[in-house]
Amino acid sequence: MRRLGLVGLVCLFVMAGLTATASSAQAFALICSAKTKAQVAACDTSGYAEVMHQMHWRMYAGHNCTNYAAYRMKRNGVPEPKILMGNARDWHTNAKKLGYVVDNRPAVGAIAQWSKAASHVAYVEEVGPKHLILSEDSYTSKVYRRYKVSTGDSWYPERFIHFKDLGAPAAPVPTPSPAPAPTPAPAAPVKPSVAVSGPAKVSTRVAPKITVKVSAARAAPVGKVRIRRGGVTVKTINLTAASKGTATVAIPRMKRGKQWISAVYAGNAQVGKGTSRTIKVVVTKPPKVVSAKTSIALPKAPHLAGTRPVATVTVKPTDGRVVTNKVSVYVDGKRIAAPALTKAKRGKVSVRLPALTAGKHTIRATYWGSKTVRRSHAKAQAFHVVEPTTVHATLDRTSVGPAESAHVTATVATARKVAPTSGEVWVLADGAKVAAATLGPAARGSVRIALPALDPGTRRIAVQYRGATFQTASLSAEVPLVVRDRSVTTTALSATSVKATASAKVTVTVQSGRGAAVTAGTITVKAGAKTIATANLTVASKGKVVVTLPRLAAGKHAITASFSGTGLVDPSAAAARTLTVTK
Repeated sequence: MRRLGLVGLVCLFVMAGLTATASSAQAFALICSAKTKAQVAACDTSGYAEVMHQMHWRMYAGHNCTNYAAYRMKRNGVPEPKILMGNARDWHTNAKKLGYVVDNRPAVGAIAQWSKAASHVAYVEEVGPKHLILSEDSYTSKVYRRYKVSTGDSWYPERFIHFKDLGAPAAPVPTPSPAPAPTPAPAAPVKPSVAVSGPAKVSTRVAPKITVKVSAARAAPVGKVRIRRGGVTVKTINLTAASKGTATVAIPRMKRGKQWISAVYAGNAQVGKGTSRTIKVVVTKPPKVVSAKTSIALPKAPHLAGTRPVATVTVKPTDGRVVTNKVSVYVDGKRIAAPALTKAKRGKVSVRLPALTAGKHTIRATYWGSKTVRRSHAKAQAFHVVEPTTVHATLDRTSVGPAESAHVTATVATARKVAPTSGEVWVLADGAKVAAATLGPAARGSVRIALPALDPGTRRIAVQYRGATFQTASLSAEVPLVVRDRSVTTTALSATSVKATASAKVTVTVQSGRGAAVTAGTITVKAGAKTIATANLTVASKGKVVVTLPRLAAGKHAITASFSGTGLVDPSAAAARTLTVTK
């Protein structure tokens, strides 16, 4: 089956004010008219009523002047033209292209045509001395007519197209006005090329955009262009020199079904008239449009300055369908990305954020919607970007005694070499918090903290910056602090009186302030100011050593013992003991 080309270029037969009565001397005298099939069968003599629902010569079926004229030619044995005859106003031009005679001589079987007063064709049924009997159909009024029109009437045809006359043409109709004086023939206007384009499919909810392009050799295509739908003008545009022959306009929304769009260029002094080929636009029922929820999610905090976290945008329609089209992501009000959602992504898209500075930021997203899903927005949400910090601990001394105090200086800095102006600093001894201080703007990132009394031993001191709104927490390396214990040295003489020929013994006991035996260090025993003996404490001695004194001269001697101390225990001395030496 041969595909139909541009179908149904209809006539615009509008006879406003020309009612078909016998008294209408300036119009025509109506013989009969019909709308329904039965009425057409009664008024028409050609059998048109049985085939008016069919397309003839690719014209629109039904009430239509071009379809009726094509049927009468087809019935008279005229083969279907190789080109589309087009709108009624174009039949004489296209007939000439096909080699048919077009003149002002009426003949039975000829096609009467109007192209100036209206766009219309009719069939010549009878030719009288001063009248014609015409039959026609009309797209605009949806009425079939047979009527009589007299020579000189306002509705007398402008010309006749002789496809296949059934009788000899009558004599030419005399021209009532005198012939004009000969004038130089103006240059014939160039033939334009008119093209129209638009969407192949739209919904009834959309006003489709139609593009008209008029081109002509050696001339500017300026002037009016009428965009027609089914033969009815729905939009008129004016081409100017700036248009360069092209214009795009939105035409009114259309009803469901197949709609046929064409463009008619009115021409000017340099460019002739032109009509485009007709394009088909299928108008469909608008698709169901649903709402959607758009959300945006960031990875778990913290978000470090200089890094580029990935945000995930999710668009979920209310009916679960897969969405398409673009999503825009904004950080601090500036669009940073506009990725496209595809069916494969199933409503999710990831966006890598730019490297941000420390501080408070906002992020939001907009899904721009599609033909079936409405636009939606993800609410702006605030998030913090923090910068890493470092903290360093410095002790003012590495060893302290029981009664001595120590201080640690905590210095906090950022990667930008800018000191934080807030945040708490903890001092840790062996991992436990023992002191704290708060940074302020005046501190410039450094604070000196006094240590409390700590248990004797080697303590591991560190400082921890607890972080602030836009700074991370950090922990320093540990530094050792030796906290020395006090010692208690006591003595006991084996005898308070000995002969000069005998040696006395003294027991020296050294304990820490906590009562533990001291297992290292040197014991020095003196008689008065003179050192008379020494001994060393060991683990085996368990803090106690017995020292045998040398023989001393007769008399009384003040025996003392002192502990030299160690790195962890302070020195101490015992009270003097009196030893009497007799002869």
